[in-house]
Amino acid sequence: MATSPAPKPASSPAGVVHSLAYTRYAGPRRSPALVPLVIARYALMAQLRQRGVKVALLVGLLLLTIFAAAMGFKWALPTIVSGSAFGGGAMGAPQLAEMVREGEADVLTMTLRAQFLPAFLLVLWCGAGAISADLMAGAFQFHFSRPVSPSRYLAGRMLSASGWALALSMATLLVLCIERLAFQSTPLGAARAFGLGTVAVLLELTSMSAVALGVSSLTRRKGLAQAMFAAIVFAGWVLFRSLGALIRAPWVKTLDLVSCVDAMVSQFNHDSPLRGAQAAIPALAWLVWTAGALALAGWRLSRAEVNRG
Repeated sequence: MATSPAPKPASSPAGVVHSLAYTRYAGPRRSPALVPLVIARYALMAQLRQRGVKVALLVGLLLLTIFAAAMGFKWALPTIVSGSAFGGGAMGAPQLAEMVREGEADVLTMTLRAQFLPAFLLVLWCGAGAISADLMAGAFQFHFSRPVSPSRYLAGRMLSASGWALALSMATLLVLCIERLAFQSTPLGAARAFGLGTVAVLLELTSMSAVALGVSSLTRRKGLAQAMFAAIVFAGWVLFRSLGALIRAPWVKTLDLVSCVDAMVSQFNHDSPLRGAQAAIPALAWLVWTAGALALAGWRLSRAEVNRG
């Protein structure tokens, strides 16, 4: 009688082991010094989706067109008149030199005036509520845990607060300098006007952005921070202008956030009423506004509660 083969023993269950361990990052590594640029890039792209930023940019482009046309007509008119039968012949060298100097001074003044309102609105939207929004969202735990430091975060916010306003102002400055080069100016004169205009634009936007971030660090309410920034800009201008006129002290009119930059532009154009020690007051006022606001924002950021890993 045949016997059946013995049954094979059941094999042990087999499975696939998946490793859940962390692996070393093999991608590109960038310097920590580039962190502010990364913060600014993402912030600028997010700002461009806001309706207020789009409206301010459109207003800035419209003002650029209007001021460029007006200044181009102003600078072209003497050339047209001097070459006509009613102009009395060509202008003398002293008169032409004075006209060139006034034209280069107009470049600095008109650049700031043309884009003051759009620049204010853009800094108001992009800077005055930036830190407040991060406070409300609890984003500091994400930013400061690793590897962003408060100083690099603040630098990134400064860039994002002034980025779009800087683009508008520099575009206006470039257009006006090109027009000056077409009417009576020289390449050296246009380059000088562009250099001084760049300094003036950077001075204005740096102080405005610093103050916007300073007040933004004081509250979690974005609207309140924006209202405080607007009050500092406009109420400060009215207060110091009125006080300076009351006590008949021109230097007092240069103490507010806006007028200190205007006064320094007047000094660039050699058209300032301040003499002696008073000539340093606008620069000192600008330094106090800017350094004080940045110090306030830095102090507030350094006190942020963060659980570091």
